[in-house]
Amino acid sequence: MDTTPRLRGPARLMFGNPVSLVYLALVVAAALFALVDMAFVRHADASFAGIWVVLLTAPTVFPLWLAGDALWADSGSPQWYSIAALVVAALVNALLLGLVHRSLRGRPAARGAVVSGRRHTRRHGDR
Repeated sequence: MDTTPRLRGPARLMFGNPVSLVYLALVVAAALFALVDMAFVRHADASFAGIWVVLLTAPTVFPLWLAGDALWADSGSPQWYSIAALVVAALVNALLLGLVHRSLRGRPAARGAVVSGRRHTRRHGDR
């Protein structure tokens, strides 16, 4: 069974509009900043560079993290789950931003008769 048509709509909402693309670019930039800070910068204390990724994916990431803590109640959720939750939260937020963008943009108005000076005209400027 081909699932491509079912995935095309959400993928278009996540990656097919400028609002979602700018949001995802910000998330990727914040993640790269955190990775570079973690790998190449020495700190005496913990760095807060990763907080930007969390803030950009909020509030969607918090229920995912709570679900991970519920699944791994004894030891806490593993690191791979925390990273996957950030990725899923960013994609869900991009999908929601795509829905908002589509609803605010609306559909273009149908091209019909132009009303000018209380006279209906076929083309603009006809009298």
